[in-house]
Amino acid sequence: MNPAPEATARLADYAVTADGTTVPDEALHLAERAVADTLGVILAAAPDPTVAALHAAYRQRLSPGSAAVFTTGQRTEPVQAALLNGTAAHALDFDDVADGMKGHPSAVLVPAVLAAAQDTGASGRDVLEAYCVGFQVISAVADGMDIARHYARGWHATATIGVLGAAAAACRLRGLEASRTRQALGIAASMAGGSRQNFGTMTKPLHAGLAASSAVQAAILAGAGFTADPGQLEAPLGYFALYGDDRNDLSRLTATLGESWVLARRGLNVKKYPCCYNTHRAADAVLSLTAEGLRAEDVSAVEVTLEPSGLGPLIHHRPRTGLQGKFSLEYVTAAALLDGTLALRTFTDDQVTREEAQDLLARVTVAESGTPPVGDASWHEAYAAVRVRTRDGRDLRRRVDIPRGHAGQPLTEDELSAKFTDCVTFSGTGHDAAALLNRALYLRKEASVANLVPGSGHE
Repeated sequence: MNPAPEATARLADYAVTADGTTVPDEALHLAERAVADTLGVILAAAPDPTVAALHAAYRQRLSPGSAAVFTTGQRTEPVQAALLNGTAAHALDFDDVADGMKGHPSAVLVPAVLAAAQDTGASGRDVLEAYCVGFQVISAVADGMDIARHYARGWHATATIGVLGAAAAACRLRGLEASRTRQALGIAASMAGGSRQNFGTMTKPLHAGLAASSAVQAAILAGAGFTADPGQLEAPLGYFALYGDDRNDLSRLTATLGESWVLARRGLNVKKYPCCYNTHRAADAVLSLTAEGLRAEDVSAVEVTLEPSGLGPLIHHRPRTGLQGKFSLEYVTAAALLDGTLALRTFTDDQVTREEAQDLLARVTVAESGTPPVGDASWHEAYAAVRVRTRDGRDLRRRVDIPRGHAGQPLTEDELSAKFTDCVTFSGTGHDAAALLNRALYLRKEASVANLVPGSGHE
Protein backbone atom coordinates (compact mmCIF):
# COMPACT_ATOMS: atom_id res chain seq x y z
CA MET A 1 0.00 0.00 0.00
CA ASN A 2 1.31 3.42 -1.00
CA PRO A 3 -0.47 6.03 1.16
CA ALA A 4 0.55 9.24 -0.71
CA PRO A 5 -0.06 11.44 2.36
CA GLU A 6 -1.74 14.44 0.74
CA ALA A 7 -4.50 12.78 -1.30
CA THR A 8 -7.33 14.91 0.13
CA ALA A 9 -5.36 18.11 -0.38
CA ARG A 10 -4.38 17.13 -3.92
CA LEU A 11 -7.98 16.45 -4.90
CA ALA A 12 -9.14 19.72 -3.35
CA ASP A 13 -6.39 21.75 -4.99
CA TYR A 14 -7.19 20.18 -8.34
CA ALA A 15 -10.91 20.96 -8.02
CA VAL A 16 -10.17 24.60 -7.31
CA THR A 17 -7.20 25.31 -9.58
CA ALA A 18 -7.79 23.17 -12.70
CA ASP A 19 -7.77 25.60 -15.63
CA GLY A 20 -11.12 25.19 -17.32
CA THR A 21 -10.02 27.25 -20.30
CA THR A 22 -7.78 24.35 -21.32
CA VAL A 23 -10.60 21.80 -21.58
CA PRO A 24 -10.41 20.57 -25.20
CA ASP A 25 -13.42 20.63 -27.49
CA GLU A 26 -13.54 16.83 -27.44
CA ALA A 27 -14.03 16.79 -23.67
CA LEU A 28 -16.57 19.62 -23.79
CA HIS A 29 -18.54 17.75 -26.44
CA LEU A 30 -18.47 14.53 -24.41
CA ALA A 31 -19.66 16.45 -21.36
CA GLU A 32 -22.48 18.02 -23.39
CA ARG A 33 -23.50 14.57 -24.61
CA ALA A 34 -23.39 13.32 -21.01
CA VAL A 35 -25.69 16.13 -19.85
CA ALA A 36 -28.07 15.53 -22.76
CA ASP A 37 -28.15 11.76 -22.28
CA THR A 38 -28.65 12.08 -18.53
CA LEU A 39 -31.48 14.60 -18.92
CA GLY A 40 -33.14 12.20 -21.34
CA VAL A 41 -33.03 9.24 -18.99
CA ILE A 42 -34.15 11.41 -16.05
CA LEU A 43 -37.23 12.49 -17.99
CA ALA A 44 -37.91 8.94 -19.17
CA ALA A 45 -38.11 7.89 -15.52
CA ALA A 46 -40.98 10.30 -14.77
CA PRO A 47 -43.65 7.55 -14.84
CA ASP A 48 -41.39 4.92 -13.24
CA PRO A 49 -42.59 3.41 -9.91
CA THR A 50 -39.27 4.23 -8.25
CA VAL A 51 -39.59 7.91 -9.07
CA ALA A 52 -43.29 7.93 -8.24
CA ALA A 53 -42.61 6.44 -4.82
CA LEU A 54 -39.83 8.91 -4.10
CA HIS A 55 -41.98 11.86 -5.10
CA ALA A 56 -44.82 10.54 -2.97
CA ALA A 57 -42.47 10.43 0.00
CA TYR A 58 -41.29 14.02 -0.60
CA ARG A 59 -44.47 15.60 -1.93
CA GLN A 60 -45.16 17.55 1.26
CA ARG A 61 -41.50 17.94 2.20
CA LEU A 62 -39.96 19.91 -0.64
CA SER A 63 -38.62 23.28 0.41
CA PRO A 64 -38.83 26.21 -2.04
CA GLY A 65 -35.57 26.83 -3.83
CA SER A 66 -33.62 27.55 -6.98
CA ALA A 67 -33.03 24.05 -8.40
CA ALA A 68 -35.35 22.23 -10.78
CA VAL A 69 -36.81 18.77 -10.34
CA PHE A 70 -36.74 17.83 -14.00
CA THR A 71 -39.46 15.17 -13.95
CA THR A 72 -42.07 17.59 -12.56
CA GLY A 73 -40.88 21.11 -13.33
CA GLN A 74 -41.01 21.99 -9.63
CA ARG A 75 -38.35 24.08 -7.91
CA THR A 76 -36.78 23.15 -4.61
CA GLU A 77 -33.54 23.66 -2.74
CA PRO A 78 -30.49 22.03 -4.40
CA VAL A 79 -29.90 19.16 -1.95
CA GLN A 80 -33.42 17.85 -2.52
CA ALA A 81 -33.29 18.46 -6.27
CA ALA A 82 -30.08 16.46 -6.54
CA LEU A 83 -31.67 13.58 -4.61
CA LEU A 84 -34.75 13.44 -6.84
CA ASN A 85 -32.91 13.98 -10.12
CA GLY A 86 -30.08 11.61 -9.22
CA THR A 87 -32.49 8.81 -8.37
CA ALA A 88 -34.40 9.39 -11.59
CA ALA A 89 -31.14 9.39 -13.57
CA HIS A 90 -30.40 5.85 -12.44
CA ALA A 91 -33.95 4.49 -12.11
CA LEU A 92 -34.11 2.92 -15.56
CA ASP A 93 -30.45 1.83 -15.66
CA PHE A 94 -30.21 3.66 -18.96
CA ASP A 95 -27.46 6.08 -17.87
CA ASP A 96 -23.84 6.09 -19.00
CA VAL A 97 -20.96 4.00 -17.66
CA ALA A 98 -17.23 4.60 -17.09
CA ASP A 99 -15.10 1.46 -17.17
CA GLY A 100 -12.45 2.95 -14.90
CA MET A 101 -14.86 3.37 -11.97
CA LYS A 102 -17.03 0.30 -12.69
CA GLY A 103 -20.02 2.56 -12.34
CA HIS A 104 -22.21 5.36 -13.64
CA PRO A 105 -20.55 8.79 -13.35
CA SER A 106 -23.19 11.01 -14.92
CA ALA A 107 -26.09 9.79 -12.77
CA VAL A 108 -24.32 11.43 -9.84
CA LEU A 109 -22.36 14.21 -11.53
CA VAL A 110 -25.05 15.75 -13.73
CA PRO A 111 -27.78 16.11 -11.05
CA ALA A 112 -25.27 17.47 -8.53
CA VAL A 113 -23.63 19.87 -10.97
CA LEU A 114 -26.91 21.21 -12.35
CA ALA A 115 -28.37 21.68 -8.86
CA ALA A 116 -25.28 23.57 -7.74
CA ALA A 117 -25.17 25.58 -10.97
CA GLN A 118 -28.81 26.62 -10.73
CA ASP A 119 -28.25 27.64 -7.13
CA THR A 120 -25.23 29.80 -7.99
CA GLY A 121 -26.27 31.24 -11.35
CA ALA A 122 -23.52 29.41 -13.25
CA SER A 123 -23.27 29.28 -17.02
CA GLY A 124 -23.38 26.28 -19.30
CA ARG A 125 -19.63 26.49 -19.77
CA ASP A 126 -19.19 26.47 -15.98
CA VAL A 127 -21.29 23.31 -15.80
CA LEU A 128 -19.19 21.55 -18.42
CA GLU A 129 -15.91 22.48 -16.74
CA ALA A 130 -17.24 21.29 -13.37
CA TYR A 131 -18.37 18.02 -14.95
CA CYS A 132 -14.90 17.47 -16.42
CA VAL A 133 -13.29 18.22 -13.04
CA GLY A 134 -15.67 15.85 -11.28
CA PHE A 135 -14.96 13.11 -13.80
CA GLN A 136 -11.22 13.59 -13.28
CA VAL A 137 -11.63 13.27 -9.51
CA ILE A 138 -13.77 10.14 -9.90
CA SER A 139 -11.14 8.63 -12.19
CA ALA A 140 -8.32 9.51 -9.80
CA VAL A 141 -10.07 8.03 -6.76
CA ALA A 142 -10.91 4.83 -8.66
CA ASP A 143 -7.33 4.56 -9.89
CA GLY A 144 -6.05 4.94 -6.33
CA MET A 145 -7.63 1.66 -5.25
CA ASP A 146 -8.17 -1.78 -6.74
CA ILE A 147 -11.57 -0.92 -8.16
CA ALA A 148 -12.39 -4.51 -9.11
CA ARG A 149 -11.90 -5.65 -5.52
CA HIS A 150 -13.89 -2.67 -4.19
CA TYR A 151 -16.76 -3.69 -6.46
CA ALA A 152 -16.40 -7.41 -5.70
CA ARG A 153 -16.78 -6.75 -1.98
CA GLY A 154 -20.27 -5.42 -2.70
CA TRP A 155 -19.77 -1.67 -2.94
CA HIS A 156 -21.73 0.22 -5.58
CA ALA A 157 -18.97 2.41 -6.98
CA THR A 158 -21.45 4.75 -8.65
CA ALA A 159 -22.21 6.06 -5.17
CA THR A 160 -19.09 5.35 -3.14
CA ILE A 161 -16.79 7.05 -5.63
CA GLY A 162 -19.26 9.29 -7.43
CA VAL A 163 -20.00 11.25 -4.26
CA LEU A 164 -16.40 12.51 -4.09
CA GLY A 165 -16.25 13.64 -7.71
CA ALA A 166 -19.62 15.35 -7.45
CA ALA A 167 -18.59 17.08 -4.21
CA ALA A 168 -15.45 18.41 -5.88
CA ALA A 169 -17.51 19.68 -8.84
CA ALA A 170 -20.10 21.30 -6.54
CA CYS A 171 -17.35 23.04 -4.55
CA ARG A 172 -15.91 24.43 -7.75
CA LEU A 173 -19.28 25.84 -8.80
CA ARG A 174 -19.79 27.36 -5.35
CA GLY A 175 -16.38 29.06 -5.58
CA LEU A 176 -14.95 27.43 -2.47
CA GLU A 177 -11.24 27.77 -1.78
CA ALA A 178 -9.07 24.67 -1.44
CA SER A 179 -9.20 24.52 2.37
CA ARG A 180 -12.98 24.38 2.41
CA THR A 181 -13.04 21.95 -0.49
CA ARG A 182 -10.88 19.64 1.63
CA GLN A 183 -13.52 19.84 4.34
CA ALA A 184 -16.25 19.05 1.79
CA LEU A 185 -14.37 15.98 0.59
CA GLY A 186 -14.04 14.83 4.18
CA ILE A 187 -17.75 15.34 4.75
CA ALA A 188 -18.63 13.52 1.52
CA ALA A 189 -16.36 10.60 2.44
CA SER A 190 -18.50 9.97 5.53
CA MET A 191 -21.60 9.93 3.34
CA ALA A 192 -20.31 7.33 0.88
CA GLY A 193 -22.26 4.09 0.70
CA GLY A 194 -24.28 1.71 -1.45
CA SER A 195 -24.63 -2.09 -1.32
CA ARG A 196 -24.85 -4.10 -4.53
CA GLN A 197 -27.19 -6.52 -2.80
CA ASN A 198 -29.88 -3.95 -3.56
CA PHE A 199 -29.40 -4.25 -7.33
CA GLY A 200 -32.76 -4.97 -8.90
CA THR A 201 -34.66 -2.88 -6.32
CA MET A 202 -35.60 0.78 -5.99
CA THR A 203 -32.70 1.30 -3.63
CA LYS A 204 -30.09 0.87 -6.37
CA PRO A 205 -31.06 4.13 -8.13
CA LEU A 206 -31.48 5.73 -4.73
CA HIS A 207 -27.73 5.23 -4.30
CA ALA A 208 -27.10 7.70 -7.14
CA GLY A 209 -29.62 10.17 -5.73
CA LEU A 210 -28.13 10.00 -2.25
CA ALA A 211 -24.61 10.47 -3.65
CA ALA A 212 -25.61 13.51 -5.70
CA SER A 213 -27.52 14.98 -2.77
CA SER A 214 -24.69 14.31 -0.31
CA ALA A 215 -22.20 15.95 -2.66
CA VAL A 216 -24.24 19.14 -2.87
CA GLN A 217 -24.85 19.10 0.87
CA ALA A 218 -21.15 18.59 1.61
CA ALA A 219 -20.24 21.63 -0.49
CA ILE A 220 -22.90 23.79 1.17
CA LEU A 221 -21.82 22.70 4.66
CA ALA A 222 -18.15 23.28 3.96
CA GLY A 223 -18.93 26.69 2.54
CA ALA A 224 -20.63 27.57 5.82
CA GLY A 225 -17.58 26.56 7.84
CA PHE A 226 -18.57 22.98 8.71
CA THR A 227 -15.49 20.85 9.32
CA ALA A 228 -14.16 17.35 8.69
CA ASP A 229 -10.71 15.84 8.97
CA PRO A 230 -8.70 17.71 6.31
CA GLY A 231 -6.75 14.53 5.54
CA GLN A 232 -9.75 12.24 5.76
CA LEU A 233 -9.24 10.23 2.58
CA GLU A 234 -5.70 9.04 3.27
CA ALA A 235 -5.90 8.83 7.09
CA PRO A 236 -5.60 5.44 8.87
CA LEU A 237 -9.34 5.32 9.55
CA GLY A 238 -10.31 7.27 6.45
CA TYR A 239 -11.94 6.64 3.11
CA PHE A 240 -9.26 4.57 1.38
CA ALA A 241 -8.66 2.43 4.45
CA LEU A 242 -12.37 1.64 4.67
CA TYR A 243 -13.29 1.29 0.99
CA GLY A 244 -9.95 0.10 -0.34
CA ASP A 245 -7.47 -2.47 0.91
CA ASP A 246 -3.77 -3.31 0.92
CA ARG A 247 -3.64 -2.77 -2.84
CA ASN A 248 -4.33 0.95 -2.54
CA ASP A 249 -1.71 3.02 -4.32
CA LEU A 250 -2.55 6.67 -4.01
CA SER A 251 0.39 7.65 -6.16
CA ARG A 252 -1.87 6.54 -9.01
CA LEU A 253 -4.43 9.08 -7.80
CA THR A 254 -1.81 11.80 -8.09
CA ALA A 255 -0.77 10.58 -11.53
CA THR A 256 -4.34 10.68 -12.83
CA LEU A 257 -4.87 14.21 -11.54
CA GLY A 258 -1.75 15.17 -13.47
CA GLU A 259 -3.15 13.89 -16.76
CA SER A 260 -4.72 16.33 -19.17
CA TRP A 261 -8.52 15.99 -18.98
CA VAL A 262 -9.04 12.23 -18.79
CA LEU A 263 -12.62 12.48 -20.08
CA ALA A 264 -11.26 13.14 -23.57
CA ARG A 265 -8.94 10.13 -23.40
CA ARG A 266 -11.13 7.60 -21.60
CA GLY A 267 -14.55 8.64 -22.85
CA LEU A 268 -17.93 7.37 -21.72
CA ASN A 269 -20.01 4.33 -22.55
CA VAL A 270 -23.48 5.57 -23.47
CA LYS A 271 -26.09 2.87 -23.11
CA LYS A 272 -28.05 1.69 -26.10
CA TYR A 273 -30.32 -0.50 -23.95
CA PRO A 274 -32.05 0.31 -20.61
CA CYS A 275 -30.50 -2.51 -18.58
CA CYS A 276 -27.29 -3.42 -16.80
CA TYR A 277 -24.26 -2.63 -18.96
CA ASN A 278 -22.87 -6.12 -18.38
CA THR A 279 -25.71 -7.47 -20.53
CA HIS A 280 -25.05 -5.24 -23.53
CA ARG A 281 -22.42 -7.33 -25.26
CA ALA A 282 -24.64 -10.40 -25.11
CA ALA A 283 -27.60 -8.30 -26.25
CA ASP A 284 -25.68 -7.10 -29.31
CA ALA A 285 -24.68 -10.68 -30.12
CA VAL A 286 -28.24 -12.02 -29.83
CA LEU A 287 -29.76 -9.12 -31.75
CA SER A 288 -27.30 -9.67 -34.59
CA LEU A 289 -28.68 -13.21 -34.87
CA THR A 290 -32.32 -12.06 -34.82
CA ALA A 291 -31.48 -9.53 -37.52
CA GLU A 292 -30.37 -12.47 -39.65
CA GLY A 293 -33.68 -14.27 -39.16
CA LEU A 294 -33.32 -16.27 -35.97
CA ARG A 295 -36.73 -16.65 -34.30
CA ALA A 296 -37.38 -17.35 -30.65
CA GLU A 297 -39.59 -20.32 -31.48
CA ASP A 298 -36.63 -21.97 -33.25
CA VAL A 299 -34.43 -21.90 -30.13
CA SER A 300 -33.92 -25.00 -28.00
CA ALA A 301 -31.10 -23.71 -25.76
CA VAL A 302 -28.79 -20.73 -25.34
CA GLU A 303 -25.40 -20.58 -23.63
CA VAL A 304 -23.97 -17.17 -22.74
CA THR A 305 -20.41 -16.87 -21.46
CA LEU A 306 -18.89 -13.71 -19.99
CA GLU A 307 -15.43 -12.84 -18.75
CA PRO A 308 -14.50 -13.64 -15.11
CA SER A 309 -16.61 -11.52 -12.72
CA GLY A 310 -18.85 -10.49 -15.60
CA LEU A 311 -21.87 -12.00 -13.90
CA GLY A 312 -21.20 -10.03 -10.71
CA PRO A 313 -24.11 -7.56 -11.02
CA LEU A 314 -26.38 -10.01 -12.85
CA ILE A 315 -27.84 -11.51 -9.72
CA HIS A 316 -31.41 -12.27 -10.84
CA HIS A 317 -31.57 -15.56 -12.71
CA ARG A 318 -35.35 -15.97 -12.49
CA PRO A 319 -36.62 -12.38 -12.47
CA ARG A 320 -40.21 -11.53 -11.61
CA THR A 321 -40.13 -7.73 -11.89
CA GLY A 322 -38.97 -5.20 -14.44
CA LEU A 323 -36.18 -4.04 -12.14
CA GLN A 324 -34.93 -7.59 -11.66
CA GLY A 325 -35.07 -8.11 -15.41
CA LYS A 326 -32.50 -5.37 -15.91
CA PHE A 327 -30.04 -7.46 -13.89
CA SER A 328 -30.86 -10.80 -15.47
CA LEU A 329 -28.71 -11.98 -18.36
CA GLU A 330 -31.21 -14.76 -18.93
CA TYR A 331 -34.11 -12.36 -19.34
CA VAL A 332 -32.20 -9.89 -21.52
CA THR A 333 -31.22 -12.78 -23.81
CA ALA A 334 -34.78 -14.10 -23.94
CA ALA A 335 -36.31 -10.67 -24.56
CA ALA A 336 -33.86 -9.94 -27.36
CA LEU A 337 -34.80 -13.24 -29.01
CA LEU A 338 -38.54 -12.72 -28.55
CA ASP A 339 -38.78 -9.06 -29.54
CA GLY A 340 -35.76 -8.37 -31.74
CA THR A 341 -35.15 -5.23 -29.70
CA LEU A 342 -34.57 -4.02 -26.13
CA ALA A 343 -36.50 -0.88 -25.30
CA LEU A 344 -37.88 0.94 -22.27
CA ARG A 345 -41.10 -1.07 -22.52
CA THR A 346 -39.09 -4.33 -22.36
CA PHE A 347 -38.48 -3.88 -18.64
CA THR A 348 -41.95 -3.67 -17.18
CA ASP A 349 -43.27 -6.26 -14.74
CA ASP A 350 -45.75 -7.54 -17.32
CA GLN A 351 -43.09 -8.04 -19.96
CA VAL A 352 -40.75 -9.86 -17.61
CA THR A 353 -43.46 -12.19 -16.30
CA ARG A 354 -45.06 -13.01 -19.67
CA GLU A 355 -45.20 -16.76 -20.14
CA GLU A 356 -43.11 -16.92 -23.30
CA ALA A 357 -40.28 -14.93 -21.68
CA GLN A 358 -40.25 -17.08 -18.55
CA ASP A 359 -40.25 -20.23 -20.66
CA LEU A 360 -37.40 -19.07 -22.87
CA LEU A 361 -35.18 -17.63 -20.13
CA ALA A 362 -35.30 -21.03 -18.41
CA ARG A 363 -33.48 -22.38 -21.47
CA VAL A 364 -30.66 -19.85 -21.13
CA THR A 365 -27.57 -20.88 -19.18
CA VAL A 366 -24.88 -18.42 -18.17
CA ALA A 367 -21.24 -18.91 -17.23
CA GLU A 368 -17.89 -17.18 -16.87
CA SER A 369 -14.58 -18.14 -18.43
CA GLY A 370 -11.16 -16.61 -18.78
CA THR A 371 -10.96 -18.18 -22.23
CA PRO A 372 -13.77 -17.21 -24.61
CA PRO A 373 -15.47 -20.26 -26.15
CA VAL A 374 -15.94 -18.32 -29.40
CA GLY A 375 -13.24 -16.54 -31.39
CA ASP A 376 -9.74 -15.55 -30.35
CA ALA A 377 -8.51 -16.48 -26.89
CA SER A 378 -7.46 -12.90 -26.13
CA TRP A 379 -9.81 -10.18 -24.93
CA HIS A 380 -9.61 -6.74 -23.33
CA GLU A 381 -11.91 -5.50 -20.55
CA ALA A 382 -14.79 -7.87 -21.29
CA TYR A 383 -16.53 -10.10 -23.82
CA ALA A 384 -19.77 -12.00 -24.36
CA ALA A 385 -19.95 -15.24 -26.31
CA VAL A 386 -23.38 -16.56 -27.27
CA ARG A 387 -24.14 -20.06 -28.52
CA VAL A 388 -27.65 -20.84 -29.75
CA ARG A 389 -28.83 -24.36 -30.48
CA THR A 390 -31.93 -24.54 -32.65
CA ARG A 391 -34.64 -27.17 -32.85
CA ASP A 392 -33.57 -28.06 -36.38
CA GLY A 393 -29.97 -28.79 -35.30
CA ARG A 394 -28.17 -25.56 -36.09
CA ASP A 395 -25.38 -24.34 -33.81
CA LEU A 396 -25.11 -20.54 -34.06
CA ARG A 397 -22.35 -18.57 -32.37
CA ARG A 398 -21.61 -14.88 -31.89
CA ARG A 399 -19.14 -12.93 -29.82
CA VAL A 400 -19.04 -9.22 -28.97
CA ASP A 401 -16.21 -7.50 -27.11
CA ILE A 402 -17.11 -3.85 -27.72
CA PRO A 403 -20.85 -3.11 -27.54
CA ARG A 404 -22.59 -0.32 -29.40
CA GLY A 405 -22.35 2.87 -27.37
CA HIS A 406 -18.98 2.00 -25.85
CA ALA A 407 -16.37 4.77 -25.88
CA GLY A 408 -14.61 2.73 -28.57
CA GLN A 409 -17.78 2.44 -30.66
CA PRO A 410 -19.86 5.46 -29.65
CA LEU A 411 -23.45 6.13 -30.57
CA THR A 412 -23.72 8.41 -33.56
CA GLU A 413 -25.36 11.79 -33.16
CA ASP A 414 -28.44 10.35 -34.86
CA GLU A 415 -28.52 7.39 -32.47
CA LEU A 416 -28.12 9.66 -29.46
CA SER A 417 -30.90 11.88 -30.78
CA ALA A 418 -33.16 8.86 -31.32
CA LYS A 419 -32.52 7.65 -27.77
CA PHE A 420 -33.23 11.12 -26.35
CA THR A 421 -36.43 11.47 -28.35
CA ASP A 422 -37.62 8.02 -27.24
CA CYS A 423 -36.90 8.94 -23.62
CA VAL A 424 -38.82 12.22 -23.79
CA THR A 425 -41.75 10.59 -25.60
CA PHE A 426 -41.84 7.74 -23.06
CA SER A 427 -41.80 10.25 -20.20
CA GLY A 428 -45.14 11.84 -21.03
CA THR A 429 -43.78 15.17 -19.77
CA GLY A 430 -44.71 17.07 -22.92
CA HIS A 431 -41.29 18.57 -23.58
CA ASP A 432 -40.11 19.54 -27.05
CA ALA A 433 -37.41 16.89 -27.42
CA ALA A 434 -35.61 18.51 -30.33
CA ALA A 435 -35.40 21.93 -28.66
CA LEU A 436 -34.24 20.49 -25.34
CA LEU A 437 -31.63 18.28 -26.99
CA ASN A 438 -30.30 21.22 -28.98
CA ARG A 439 -29.82 23.28 -25.81
CA ALA A 440 -28.05 20.45 -24.01
CA LEU A 441 -25.76 19.59 -26.92
CA TYR A 442 -24.69 23.25 -27.18
CA LEU A 443 -24.61 23.87 -23.44
CA ARG A 444 -21.37 25.84 -23.64
CA LYS A 445 -23.34 28.66 -25.29
CA GLU A 446 -25.87 29.00 -22.46
CA ALA A 447 -25.32 32.04 -20.24
CA SER A 448 -27.41 30.38 -17.54
CA VAL A 449 -28.76 26.87 -16.90
CA ALA A 450 -31.54 28.11 -14.62
CA ASN A 451 -34.23 27.17 -17.14
CA LEU A 452 -32.45 24.42 -19.02
CA VAL A 453 -35.53 22.19 -18.76
CA PRO A 454 -38.67 24.33 -18.88
CA GLY A 455 -41.50 23.34 -16.53
CA SER A 456 -44.07 21.19 -18.34
CA GLY A 457 -46.79 21.11 -15.76
CA HIS A 458 -46.33 17.34 -15.42
CA GLU A 459 -47.05 16.30 -11.86
